[in-house]
Amino acid sequence: MKSKKKLIALAGVLGVAGIGGTLAYFNQNLSAENIFDTGKYDTELVEEFKPSEGENWEPGSTVNKDVTVQNTGTLPVVVRVKFQEKWVRRSDNTTIYEMDTTTHKSMLGAANPTDARNKFENVYQGNANDGAAGQDVDDSVVYKHMIPDGGWVYNPADGYYYYTGVLPGAKEGIISETPKLLDSVTLSENTDMGKFKETKYYSTQADKPGASDSGWIEFATVSDASYEEGYRYISTREMNERLKAEGSEITFMKSATDLISESLSGYSSADYTLTVVAQTVQATDQAVKAAFGEDLNFFSEANGFNWTLISEDNPDLVREDN
Repeated sequence: MKSKKKLIALAGVLGVAGIGGTLAYFNQNLSAENIFDTGKYDTELVEEFKPSEGENWEPGSTVNKDVTVQNTGTLPVVVRVKFQEKWVRRSDNTTIYEMDTTTHKSMLGAANPTDARNKFENVYQGNANDGAAGQDVDDSVVYKHMIPDGGWVYNPADGYYYYTGVLPGAKEGIISETPKLLDSVTLSENTDMGKFKETKYYSTQADKPGASDSGWIEFATVSDASYEEGYRYISTREMNERLKAEGSEITFMKSATDLISESLSGYSSADYTLTVVAQTVQATDQAVKAAFGEDLNFFSEANGFNWTLISEDNPDLVREDN
């Protein structure tokens, strides 16, 4: 009986121990700090051009102008470039000619004697001797020596020149750079430098008059419809005979070429500005769509493109980055 009571008592003790005891677990607070660095987005338009070479630019002369784009950042980018050119007359700051490749994409007309792909590259003048200048009568009078086969493609739909590859980000101090798109510019040999007329003068003085001396007298003229001006100068013999009848004679003669009017000065005494505008876009399909439009079919291998874009929503349209 005692033994049975002992067992019951022991069971009660164990029961209390089981209820009131503590159970310990190993536990540890763990954390992982993830740091994300944004890439550096930085590109530069680089030109090799000496302004001194553009002073007193004469028809037929060439000026070096190399244009490239560099990626000095860490993110890969795609590149496109447009051009703007402008002629301004210095005397009154009047704009003679102005165009932008994105708004003047087509040539002036099918009769133009060139196979240029656009108006910017097309060099054409309606009349090289009438003194008239402007986009209504001319295309550009400046040859742009492009290098389209060096990795650039012209898009006639928007007037931009596109670099066909992806320009990778700079690594270990090495900066990536596009090939040259523009090499040099040349002013056309027959650029209209104004409409001029020849004026004949004589002097009866014993000493030669100065350049602006009143001793110079213009030759007499007669009406003649066969001349553009509607008149012509009488011959030197006839002029001298008239003077002899008055008791004098020709002692000196000169001819001067004078501009008919400022409005017919063509491209003379003017400043030419060629502006290069480069646009770089992060090489992801969403960024390119946002910048260049939703239709990316032009940027295909068939057109010479080798764009490897990070595709986020349409892997069939552009290839994923490897």
